[in-house]
Amino acid sequence: MTDVLLGTVIQILGSFVREELSTFLGVGELTQKLCGNLTAIRAVLQDAEEKQITSRVVKDWLQKLTDVAYVLDDILDDCTITSKAHGDNKWITRFHPKKILARWHIGKRMKEVAKKIDVIAEERIKFGLQAVVMEDRQRGDDEWRQTTSVVTEPKVYGRDRDREQVVEFLLSHVVDSEELSVYSIVGVGGQGKTTLAQVVFNDERVDTHFNLKIWVCVSEDFNMMKVLQSIIESTDGKNPDLSSLESMQKKVKNILQNKRYLLVLDDVWIEDQEKWNQFKYFLQRGNGTKGASVLVTTRLDIVASIMGTYPAHHLLGLSDDAIWYLFKQKAFETNREERAELVAIGKELVRKCVGSPLAAKVLGSLLRFKSEEHQWLSVKDSKFWSLSEDNPIMSVLRLSYFNLKLSLRPCFTFCAVFPKDFEMVKEALIHLWLANGFISSVGNLEVEHVGQEVWNELYARSFFQEVKTDKKGEVTFKMHDLIHDLAQSITGEECMAFDDKSLTNLTGRVHHISCSFINLYKPFNYNTIPFKKVESLRTFLEFDVSLADSALFPSIPSLRALCTCSSQLSTLKSLTHLRLQNLQILKLVNCPDLCSLPKKLTQLQDLRHLVIKDCNSLDSMPSKISKLTCLKTLSTFIVGLKAGFGLAELHDLQLGGKLHIRGLENVSSEWDAKEANLIGKKELNRLYLSWGSHANSQGIDTDVEQVLEALEPHTGLKGFGIEGYVGIHFPHWMRNASILEGLVDITFYNCNNCQRLPPLGKLPCLTTLYVFGMRDLKYIDNDIYKSTSKKAFISLKNLTLLGLPNLERMLKAEGVEMLPQLSYFNISNVPKLALPSLPSIELLDVGQKNHRYHSNKGVDLLERIVCSMHNLKFLIIVNFHELKVLPDDLHFLSVLKELHISRCYELKSFSMHALQGLISLRVLTIYKCHELRSLSEGMGDLASLERLVIEDCPQLVLPSNMNKLTSLRQAAISCCSGNSRILQGLEVIPSLQNLALSFFDYLPESLGAMTSLQRVEIISCTNVKSLPNSFQNLINLHTWSMVKCPKLEKRSKKGTGEDWQKIAHVPKLELITIYTYYSIILNPLLISSCSLCSTNTFVLRLFRFLTLTQHQQM
Repeated sequence: MTDVLLGTVIQILGSFVREELSTFLGVGELTQKLCGNLTAIRAVLQDAEEKQITSRVVKDWLQKLTDVAYVLDDILDDCTITSKAHGDNKWITRFHPKKILARWHIGKRMKEVAKKIDVIAEERIKFGLQAVVMEDRQRGDDEWRQTTSVVTEPKVYGRDRDREQVVEFLLSHVVDSEELSVYSIVGVGGQGKTTLAQVVFNDERVDTHFNLKIWVCVSEDFNMMKVLQSIIESTDGKNPDLSSLESMQKKVKNILQNKRYLLVLDDVWIEDQEKWNQFKYFLQRGNGTKGASVLVTTRLDIVASIMGTYPAHHLLGLSDDAIWYLFKQKAFETNREERAELVAIGKELVRKCVGSPLAAKVLGSLLRFKSEEHQWLSVKDSKFWSLSEDNPIMSVLRLSYFNLKLSLRPCFTFCAVFPKDFEMVKEALIHLWLANGFISSVGNLEVEHVGQEVWNELYARSFFQEVKTDKKGEVTFKMHDLIHDLAQSITGEECMAFDDKSLTNLTGRVHHISCSFINLYKPFNYNTIPFKKVESLRTFLEFDVSLADSALFPSIPSLRALCTCSSQLSTLKSLTHLRLQNLQILKLVNCPDLCSLPKKLTQLQDLRHLVIKDCNSLDSMPSKISKLTCLKTLSTFIVGLKAGFGLAELHDLQLGGKLHIRGLENVSSEWDAKEANLIGKKELNRLYLSWGSHANSQGIDTDVEQVLEALEPHTGLKGFGIEGYVGIHFPHWMRNASILEGLVDITFYNCNNCQRLPPLGKLPCLTTLYVFGMRDLKYIDNDIYKSTSKKAFISLKNLTLLGLPNLERMLKAEGVEMLPQLSYFNISNVPKLALPSLPSIELLDVGQKNHRYHSNKGVDLLERIVCSMHNLKFLIIVNFHELKVLPDDLHFLSVLKELHISRCYELKSFSMHALQGLISLRVLTIYKCHELRSLSEGMGDLASLERLVIEDCPQLVLPSNMNKLTSLRQAAISCCSGNSRILQGLEVIPSLQNLALSFFDYLPESLGAMTSLQRVEIISCTNVKSLPNSFQNLINLHTWSMVKCPKLEKRSKKGTGEDWQKIAHVPKLELITIYTYYSIILNPLLISSCSLCSTNTFVLRLFRFLTLTQHQQM
């Protein structure tokens, strides 16, 4: 990074001399001397960077240079600020006492820095550092600008035998093991351990064999709290609100209990036998399912010997043929000639890769950009191969790094600011490069576009991996641990990733910081961080933070990028006093109480990206936001009524990315709307327009249709949404194919007066469509299809239709094939809809969630759509108040895995045949069906059923053939009305291992006949006075838990309780006061409403119901 920084400083010093500003500030001669010294120092930087690998004194010299360059850059910023404060009258006001004092301070600081730079310049000669002419190896680097689009990871080569051995071990060798099995994959860095574990983890046989799979990246710090949190997040999809180790352990126990699970612990370094034993003992407690396994990847044999219960699988290097194939794929790419002389050199080079796939890919990527024989020979004969302290793989990585141009190296090394295994966002990283001056515009090419090209080169050279692109085009990626090590070794302490504990150990050499606060649910005081030690802090990033009442963020004038997740930041007072004239990035994420931004925000003249996410209380913007002329991202803009708060503020801003305009009810005229100039914002890719619930309530007589017509965007949008629009017609531009054809994601929310949508069926790229609250809509697409050979909605995968009482069909045109790729369908309060056969759907969420729409038509719709979806795997039926009998047609769903029925208050029974064909059903959940009396004898046909959850069904009685449910292992029964009859029949289930009972008035003696039980939990049974005598017969019971059962707790007291002898044989007795998993069972089908810019409904719902079945463990 030093080269870029010195270049900036030298340029500024030169401008000071030219503009005589240095003379005004009293540092004229000093400025010229600094400029000369720094220019001479910069000339030897490349030599110093290479020599630092083997010379500690050169490494220290570089670090001192970097530190002093940051400080000098800050001083020059102060010079600029002082100059601007004087304006055009600086010569008149130079003798004012305050001005004299300011210049004296600047001069003093510059003299101190100049002395340090004098010493550094002398040491340059002492260490023999030489000016280096850029070698041939960096010629032709512009070829990388011709890279193709991002692709997924290539096929894994040369690991078929390893995969089979690991899979066979997991599926055969330990399948009957009562103890927790721990199997290690051991190999040097870059050998492909993680890749092999990923291949095993995603193997279909492994997926079928294990009930639950969890992936945790442990990395160098084996912190039990962190690992437990990762397990919960992996299954629950969110950060657990748990502050103690005990509560975290209880949550994880509920997840893992009695399941055949596979837990992958990737990249483990722990050598503390006691710490591992504690964690392993925790995993083993209460686990009664055979075959539960832990798969570990590590570089160290000692880790495998400490953790493993079986001999480790040692991963050897790939064969020469496999390594050559990987190298060739990168070096020659598609259609590039494999010239004989290059092939010969290449085969010599791959031997230096010592079987490492990472080294082969990086080396091949390096040579991709070199077409001449002498360039390949230069790489083969490089001095980096002979560095004694480097292993061969690191030598390859260093070689590739030093073949980057100096200007690109800081973009790579800056990535050390992120923790290992962190999933970076491409756009966010480019913004950080920009904010810190690592990239700049070239000619007519905007700096953001230059950043795209820099990222593409680093990706093409295999510095980045695991690249993913979501449906909205957001690109995420990771760095291999060894490549992260390389970046960290080069930057030293300049870029650091901290947690809340290590953050108190800052040194003066750190300039870029990221921090992750793990499970910090107490006030965090920023004042405990020794920021004063840091002379020039440029970047401060918070990740995954949920801070309670955190203290104000301190004043750090040098910041260029600030990302805060402080959840209780109510007024942003912490920004109002910051001298952040250089701030270019401000991201406010998850600040739920943030209601306003500081009025002086518009003084941040360099601000380029203002991102506001999940700050739902924010109701206004600062006045005159148009003053932020450098702004390129403004994710949210709220229209106000007063001057300076209108859409005209957006007119000249060249915004890109996402823009959500709220408060459009405050727009007073079509002319004002046109002032937003959305059509001129060519870089926008997602646009959302919202009218508030009080549209036109402010006395503004505005034609909303004209306003929307005036808000025409450009033609390159990928995502579009509209909320609260009260017009009858959509504008003409919404029927313009050139505007719509690239759209991937569309939302219409509460546009109640509209009767017709744009021709959505003809959009070739549309994958996600959400339509809510349009009472008069009859067709999703009214357009004419001239030929029935044309297909409609050809790319649509996720479809949500809610509150559309008069919707009749997807298309007005008949006989048109449609929806060939639809996999998720959420439909509610759409009683009239006629649908074609939809064989591709895997998850159906169907309901009648509004009392106004209850009718038999809704029930008819349920029967119709179920009949057309024979590949359905997940079915959710919610709020069908007129549904009295579960229809026979369900039996056609032979591949259905999960059935969830909720709030069907009139449902009385399941028909005789409804369950008979559900041969694949593994999970059945029934919630709040108050009239349900019978599940029918068809229950006996559910041979694959593993989990049964029944909540608040006061009249339900189980059928007599429950003994046929041979796969049923877990059951949770709750009865808020005291109906203990529902327990009759449980005792005949042959293999039931886990049973949770809640809200019962008494426990019948028949429960003692369930001798297969291994775990029992009694929850909120406040009226139960005693345990049945038959509980002594539960000889296999190893865990007994009680939650909020005061009478039972007293009677079960160890040694003295009246019921103690009934449970004295149970090894583990738990009295739990805070129970975390039961809320999941209690409300298994709560469906949250979707607002305009919420997360993809499909992902949320699918994950919620998949994890629901994983958490209902006793």
